Amino acid sequence: MDRIRTPLVARSGLVQQIITALTTDRGAVLVGQRGTGRTTLVEIVTRQLSTDRYAVTRTTATEAGRPIPFGPFCQLFPVTGDPVLVPGRIRAELVRRGRSRTPLLVVEDAHWMDDRSASTLLGLAHDSHIRLMVTTRADVATPDAVVALWKDRHLRRVDLPPLDPAETATLMQAMLGHAVASTTVQLVYQWTGGNPRLATELVRHGTATGRLVRDRGLWWWRGPLSVPPHLVELFLPEPNRLTPTHRDALAALAVSDDLPIELIDRVAPDAVEELEDLDLLRTTDTEDGVSVGFSHPLLQAIAWAQVSPARRRRAASALVEAAREVGGTAPDPVTVARWQVAVGGPVTAAVLTDAARRIRPHDPEQALRLARIAFGRDRSARATVVLADALAELGTGREAQSILHQATASDRSAAGRIVLSAALALHRCVTERDPASAHADLRALRAVASPDAPEVDVVDGADALVLLVGQRPAEAIRVADRLLRRLPGAGSAGGSAALRCRIARTVALALVGRTDEAAAAGAAVLADAGGGAGAPDTAGLAAAALSLIGLWRDGSASLPVTDPILGRWPRPPGTVPGTRLRAVDWPLLVGYARLLRSEYPAAIEPLREALAQQAVGFRPFRSEASAWLAVSLAAAGQPHDAQRVLDVYPPDRLAVLPGLRPWADGAVAAARGDTRSAGRRLEEAVAAAHTAGCWSVELQYLTWAARLPPADQQVGLADRVARCLRYVDARRLVTEARGELALLNRDRAGLLEHATGLAEMRLHRPAWRLAEAAIRVSSGRDQDYARAVALAGRLRGALGLPAPNLESPTLTARENEVAALAATGLPNREIATRLVVSARTVESHLARVYRKLGIGSRRELRADWFSRAAEGGSGSPATPDTYLV
Repeated sequence: MDRIRTPLVARSGLVQQIITALTTDRGAVLVGQRGTGRTTLVEIVTRQLSTDRYAVTRTTATEAGRPIPFGPFCQLFPVTGDPVLVPGRIRAELVRRGRSRTPLLVVEDAHWMDDRSASTLLGLAHDSHIRLMVTTRADVATPDAVVALWKDRHLRRVDLPPLDPAETATLMQAMLGHAVASTTVQLVYQWTGGNPRLATELVRHGTATGRLVRDRGLWWWRGPLSVPPHLVELFLPEPNRLTPTHRDALAALAVSDDLPIELIDRVAPDAVEELEDLDLLRTTDTEDGVSVGFSHPLLQAIAWAQVSPARRRRAASALVEAAREVGGTAPDPVTVARWQVAVGGPVTAAVLTDAARRIRPHDPEQALRLARIAFGRDRSARATVVLADALAELGTGREAQSILHQATASDRSAAGRIVLSAALALHRCVTERDPASAHADLRALRAVASPDAPEVDVVDGADALVLLVGQRPAEAIRVADRLLRRLPGAGSAGGSAALRCRIARTVALALVGRTDEAAAAGAAVLADAGGGAGAPDTAGLAAAALSLIGLWRDGSASLPVTDPILGRWPRPPGTVPGTRLRAVDWPLLVGYARLLRSEYPAAIEPLREALAQQAVGFRPFRSEASAWLAVSLAAAGQPHDAQRVLDVYPPDRLAVLPGLRPWADGAVAAARGDTRSAGRRLEEAVAAAHTAGCWSVELQYLTWAARLPPADQQVGLADRVARCLRYVDARRLVTEARGELALLNRDRAGLLEHATGLAEMRLHRPAWRLAEAAIRVSSGRDQDYARAVALAGRLRGALGLPAPNLESPTLTARENEVAALAATGLPNREIATRLVVSARTVESHLARVYRKLGIGSRRELRADWFSRAAEGGSGSPATPDTYLV
């Protein structure tokens, strides 16, 4: 696209280094891999130098011109005569061109210089009247004289590193003009290794081919990796350097991923070493032997496009045969399925079904292709369910239900009908967002099935998940326990159903407050689910459950990861099945962790991305993503944006956490200054959690409710918190709740104790909030006051906050309330109604606020109030969330 230009990002520091070397020293040598922006930096630097001070002469060395003596200088002016005198004439010509200015000689690709040119360049580096800017590649043999430029410290060496993920994001956003999804940034970063040129070309190619699309305010990469044709020459040597055996080896890896060297040698004998010398392949020692793969992530897509379909089929056929002959560890089902599809011959339906199940979370289109082939050869219940799952992941839930309906009606076995009906109930749950009806269907199904039939396990496994996402954790625990008593081991016949039950039971235990027991159960599930890597409802969900429990217990949980392609499902750590891509942080729980730490602005972007991911396909966590994003936006002072999120993506009946919608509505109301409405909505959230028996969630809602003025809304709060504390063992949730009670009661000792406890868990912002409150309620400069000041100071340093303005006058509690409401834009009469005082009293309080803060209008009050709140200075709320849930 014409509008996309290549910006210079993440290189401003390098530009300054080079300019400093030119202006204060004799120059610089720019060293970097191919594509790291050497030429771009030269252009930027030369444009920034004053033309009145520097006369720039520029030349380039080439591989073809290397045999020519003084080749790079021949491009500038005739070089004839005695070779011994040529360097002197070159210097004189540079000085003549400069006239009264300082000559600056730019030599690009100096690694291709002939020896005489390199010696001349080294001689010029000794001349204090001439400046040099030289570029060379780090991966190519360079003449000794060029190396001596920096080795002997004549010029300053400036290394050009690849971009890191943050710099890659900056580059892509600058090119595309809008924010880019973090998972797409990771895709491009992993594909290009942070090479600026490759990243730039891939972005241009992605927009031109429609693979980079803007959806829900973010740019996403959709579809398989595709490489622009002109990049092929950067990676592949001349065609005549690749033998037929080389091409067989490349074809074998193109239809696979990394392969054991034994298999490659069967397909293409002795090719690995030669291709490794050509920098096309790399070998890695593993526990199972030597693994062979492409040396660069883009090479697989390039090889796939360059190798003919006939050669790919022949290579895949040879790999199938070689795998049988070699024996040992069998390739994973995804690789075997790709071979069978490439061969085009008889296909094993079981292998295709397993492969489709594994890749469905990150590549539903490929999963659907494999599932359709498997379904065409095997109309079993398992193949039908995998096909329906792939359809649902692509957003065609109605078609998935139709296929399951037809299969159920036509299946002649009772066991098959039960399995299909259970799958249909799950699909109805997620497609129609109706867990209650799905639970009723599963109960009816279990009633007609034989109690001892193995397929009943599948029904109970599905029912446990349905009850969990229907906010009925106690019932989910009972169903799971019933199955697990009957089927204690995950590795037995009903392994998948048992794992589902154990995951549902783990999360349900955390919801009802038994987080210690849940943590132990989750660790066991994750260990047993290792063999199910790639299945979205096993190891990945177990990892996510453990992370959620860890966030509630002490805030130090290891967050789950996801694939960088779609990012909808959590995954265990490692690579993505069927690809060489590394898993990346899962945006949903990244944002939730920041929300719990009161880092509201930082939570917005990952939660916005998570909501976009959860808005299509199965959408299992859409309600959580929507509510958490709305709360973060509201608490960050963006209630209108928060309301738009709730209007477009309202939290619904399908959710693990109860009370999400009233909680989010309460946050929006609080952000608008309507604290009474916020209190009422939070009461509804508390009631929803209480009805569901989710003591952990109820305690969190009560903790947030404790921050809302006026005080008359907190009647009975301490008793309700105390009741929850009898059931919840999560240290973090308990400490935060007790800290809020101490704040309500102005309990200095309690505030200091709980601030210290939160600080020990490295929850700096909530701890700092309580420490600041302990300072405010202290009556004098006693030992507790000194401890609170010291703790608040340490936490300020950890958070990077400025020191408070100790000379600023302190507002009273009532003045804080009036100022906070007035800063939101409410008129005096509305403030009086909410605080149950007269309008004249409000005017009096505001007059004192204006006098203490040295301001004269509501506009100044709003600007002063929220800037002080953000900095945490005295004379303003302790934190921005004092009045914003």
